[in-house]
This record gives sequence, structure tokens and C-alpha cells, in this order.
Amino acid sequence: MTENSAPAEDGGRRRPGLLPRLVAAVAVCAVLGTGIAYGITSADRTDLPGLGTPDDGRWTYPEQHRPPLPRGASAPFADQARSDRGSHHADLGALRLSAPEDATVDLDKKSGDGTPDAAPFTGEYAAPYDDLLRRHLADYAPRRTASRGWTMPDGTRSRVHLLQFDSAAVAEFFRLTVLSDARGPAVFLRDAQTVGRDDAYKKAVPKEAGSAVGGWFGSGVEVYKETGSEGALSVRYAYVFAGDTVALIVHSRPGGTVPTAFHQSVALQQQLLG
Repeated sequence: MTENSAPAEDGGRRRPGLLPRLVAAVAVCAVLGTGIAYGITSADRTDLPGLGTPDDGRWTYPEQHRPPLPRGASAPFADQARSDRGSHHADLGALRLSAPEDATVDLDKKSGDGTPDAAPFTGEYAAPYDDLLRRHLADYAPRRTASRGWTMPDGTRSRVHLLQFDSAAVAEFFRLTVLSDARGPAVFLRDAQTVGRDDAYKKAVPKEAGSAVGGWFGSGVEVYKETGSEGALSVRYAYVFAGDTVALIVHSRPGGTVPTAFHQSVALQQQLLG
């Protein structure tokens, strides 16, 4: 497994202006923008391997349902010929993963158009990455944001953050220029500054959880786990990329997180966005 450690300083990185980024994003979209058709209209929890298996550490979630679309709007990956392909027209807050049974909800926040609040998202990151992200997000200007968080009886804290951008191209460029580079993660969470890819996720969820993941431009999943000993918490986190929306899912717990519960949360959030 390749491990990545946070560099001591961020001084080597320069922020390009917004216009060159958007121009590059359009170019990337033009080259790679061939999509695949939206293939899942609704899926039961049992369609994801193992989600109904008892006593293996998974949580009991309520049924997850994609929210209704506005009149005349299409699902994000339904028609690859549409100019707004990859755009989520449904209520972003309703696309957040619901809390499981026995959870104590301690974060529930969403914004409307023109009033994004990325503070819950940037607050997950260690300094100086939190400030770096705030400056980048001022340029990339997400349209809407939504966060939900809860704590389980075993002490696991779970956070889900969604950022919706103006287009799938902008979201993909944010991914490639801010969140990661050729070495792996470019920004690091609190208590998780030495991380490695969680290769067990694809084994736990061999079937694609969302129809967009793995084949559509601007879509995919990156799953990580803490491999260092810094901080008092064990941390696992994942990014889900689905068209114009980027999701961050975080599980943290003193002494160690439960892989099956984390993989389940990521898979269900993929399914909601796919």
C-alpha cells in the first residue's frame, strides 16, 4: 500500500486564477466528457453486497431514497447528450446519507443557491490545509453545500459533507488541482495526516454502488485510512465524486474504526449520488 504524508509546508503550491481553471476544466470536459447512461433508477439496500448481513459491524440504516426531481429535470447521468449532464437538480440536503438507528445527530446543515457554507467541510482538515481549502473554495464557488453528522453508541463520529459546483467539469478540476495529485491526497484531515488507500473497499463492495462511478467523466471514489499514530482518533475517510457534486465521508473513533460500518456508509452515499 502506498502511504502519503502531509508535507511540512504548503509554500510550494501556487493557486492559479479562476479563469485559467475554468478554461482548463472546459478543455478536460471536452476531451473526457463522454458519459455512460444512467442505469439505476432505484436500488434496494440488499443490492449492495453484505448490507443486510447481521452482526458484522454494519449499522442499521433506514431505507435510503433519492429525492424527487423538479418538473422537467433529468437524473444526473440519464442523458449524456444534455449540456448539464452530471448535474444534480434534486434538493442537495436530501441527497445526504441519513443517520442510522441509535445515532445521535449532532450536525444537520444545508444551504440554498447562493448561500453556500463550506465551514463544516473545511473544518475537517488540519492546518494549513483548512485555510488553503477556504481560499480555493472562494475561487471555485460551490453553489450549494450540505452536511450531516452523528455519533454512535460505540463512540464513532460520522460526518457527511456535500459540495455542489456549477458543473461536473468544475467539480472534477477541483478534485484534480486541490484534493489530490499524482502522489495521492494533497490536503489532510485532522488526526489523519499519514494515510494510505483503503484497498479493502473494492473487495467489500465489488459491485458498483452508484451507476456513475467507474465509467462516467468526473465520477469515482477514493477511500483512505489513517496509517500513522498522530492524534487521539483512528480515522477513515472517502471522497465520492459524482458529476457536479463532491462528497466527503469521515468516520473517527478512539481506538479504531469499524471497517464494515465505514464501507457501508460510503457505498450508500455513492448510491444516493449515482
